[in-house]
Amino acid sequence: MSEAKKNVERTRHIFEEMARTGGPQPLLDEMADDAVYKLSLPKGTPLSGEFRGMHAIREYFDQLEEVLEILVVNTWDFVGNGDQVIVLGDEQFVVKKTGKTCYSEFAFILDFSGGKIVRVLVIEDLSGVVEAYSSASSRVASRASGA
Repeated sequence: MSEAKKNVERTRHIFEEMARTGGPQPLLDEMADDAVYKLSLPKGTPLSGEFRGMHAIREYFDQLEEVLEILVVNTWDFVGNGDQVIVLGDEQFVVKKTGKTCYSEFAFILDFSGGKIVRVLVIEDLSGVVEAYSSASSRVASRASGA
């Protein structure tokens, strides 16, 4: 089996185990110690930024539990190309600060090296999180500007 296919199968297994257990440990177990985890999320929320190394990534997932209650996660495609796997899916979650339920499609891009995940980039509409953590004046300005 090619390394690309192995990476797709590893990724599929990780997401199946996370769905089964309801937590991030299956992903964490497959990450390199110096891995990087990043969301496509503007500054200003507890989930914003780039998390480098296992300690920071674990802190991210602790923050995630405080910010969101994830209700449903569906994955529908796993596409591999060499050392990179893209996972397409959607999820429904509640932003705890506002109680707002949100639905969003996502793409996880995982980069592998030596069988371990070295980088994760999550591209997703997390505007419900941004709204919850932005100040009232910036929300008014944002709406007024059409953003």
